[in-house]
Amino acid sequence: MRKKIIALIALVPLLASCNKTNELYGGYAYNSPDFMENYFVEHHRVNELKVAEAKSANLSANFGYVSSNSLKGVRSEDNPENYTWMEYDEANYNKEYGRNHNLTKTDESFAYGYLSKLYDGRVRCEGKFQLSRVQLDRNGYSTFFPKKLYDYKFFAFSLRGATDYENTRSNPSPLAGKVYVDIHITFYQHITNSDQYNTLTFNLADVEIPCDNGGDTNLVTIYLANDYQTESGQVERYYQYLLQDTVAMTFTYELKTTRADLTDDIKVEKDHHFAVMLYEVMFPNSVWR
Repeated sequence: MRKKIIALIALVPLLASCNKTNELYGGYAYNSPDFMENYFVEHHRVNELKVAEAKSANLSANFGYVSSNSLKGVRSEDNPENYTWMEYDEANYNKEYGRNHNLTKTDESFAYGYLSKLYDGRVRCEGKFQLSRVQLDRNGYSTFFPKKLYDYKFFAFSLRGATDYENTRSNPSPLAGKVYVDIHITFYQHITNSDQYNTLTFNLADVEIPCDNGGDTNLVTIYLANDYQTESGQVERYYQYLLQDTVAMTFTYELKTTRADLTDDIKVEKDHHFAVMLYEVMFPNSVWR
């Protein structure tokens, strides 16, 4: 018993070194050497919300979203100080885009809870990768935000792909390099004086991300005032006010690569499994109330 207590005490400062949290998971949950034990499948009852109206926008590369391993995904006017996305050298802390535009820095209410690791601007955490990412299967995750979104410029997130294939120099993973995924991000907007919500889903087709390539990640950026094509084929202009009063989000995906021995669904028994490693969720220069 005493050994278990000591282990938990040791875990607390390790987690706090990455983010403030009041949701400590016992038994090193989501921090196991077993790939299959690290999937985060929580939806926090977001999927039970009453939806009044559901809208969607189908986005494609360079027409609605940009996926890039560098700050090519962020327009120069949104990065006037020319921050790099991520440096490995702590001496360059003040030159890192994520750490200067993360949600924890925007509003301290994002600094608490297990998912605060997605809001702290870090895609590394003292070498403890599981402590700075969330591992997802195709069913993704859902969460409530601590406040309502009031104003924003764009939405971005950092991610990569990973599998449980053996991946060594002499025996590389068959997916080592890059893969393509379709991503679906739904935002829930609370309707004032009601128990209902409107939803807006962004469907991102053929998102290119690195896979089984060390800790390499891509930054995916969605500019929310561009022209997007709806399911009906019409082109509509989505302005900022359409996401006002957003209180929750859901993230799901499908892997486009087809292999007989591989699945992106933890409920399916296969020899190997794929995961999206989500490192950061960003609303740079946003306002929450």
